[in-house]
Amino acid sequence: MRITMNSIYSRINTDLNRLTEALDKTNSAISSGKIYRLPSDEPVAMTHAQAIRNAISDTDQYQRNITYGKAWTTATESTLTQVQDRLMRAKTLANQAINDSQSAESRKAIAAEVKTIMEEVATLGNTKLGGRYILAGSRTADYPAGVTPLMLNKDGTVEYNGNEDDLRITVADGTTQKINIDGHSAFMATGVFDGLKLLNDGLNANSRGDIEVALGDIDTAIEKVNSLISQIGAQDNTLTNKTDMAATFSLTNKERLSDIEETDMVKAVTELQTKQVSYQAALGAASKVMGLSLADYLK
Repeated sequence: MRITMNSIYSRINTDLNRLTEALDKTNSAISSGKIYRLPSDEPVAMTHAQAIRNAISDTDQYQRNITYGKAWTTATESTLTQVQDRLMRAKTLANQAINDSQSAESRKAIAAEVKTIMEEVATLGNTKLGGRYILAGSRTADYPAGVTPLMLNKDGTVEYNGNEDDLRITVADGTTQKINIDGHSAFMATGVFDGLKLLNDGLNANSRGDIEVALGDIDTAIEKVNSLISQIGAQDNTLTNKTDMAATFSLTNKERLSDIEETDMVKAVTELQTKQVSYQAALGAASKVMGLSLADYLK
């Protein structure tokens, strides 16, 4: 088979172009820090990288949800702890008032403080976080003027205007987590105001018997509120665990994405040096074969 000079020149030109493209690709990977520039460079890797980026984006959203959820559970736990503190103070006052040495007047004086405690607990029941009521179930906002989730009437009775729905956040793919305690569970089911109202009425009526019953009701309310504090604390601990899991998952995916997209500089520099040597050798060989300088050949 006869090989013409044109065939030789064409082959040399093709080989030099291939080496030039390889040098350019390696040099670009070093300068940009990315293994590929276009989807066509590494289509399979690009598809895999996009899937990982989507997973990272989803995890970032879950982490934001968890941060919001932890703020809610922390505020709820703090509020219920303050309610429990006020109940403990009411219990102390009830124990004082039960003493036979107390007069009707001294019991009325104690009743004034109990009334204040009732007002404070009602205020705690309307605690907000970011403009939203935290103890109102899912009805966290949009109440008519003059209406709040928990309303203490002048006669000591209480109205709850929220609902008993759960507030849930998405913490992982297909997984949600409850972050609230509703006001009905916190105040109505526990009998918080029932015990405080009975104590206040008993003090004003100078009724030792009512005070004793109220003391028992307040003890029960304290136990129930304490149980709710433990419940919201457990929810907060679960969110903390989810935070750690999400952070680990995000870090793992970022490392995987780096392996797919980012240039291994040591390896790339070594490849560049090798390709430069190959290119120089190819230029020298081409010059000898053609008996021309590369510059003459390109003319």
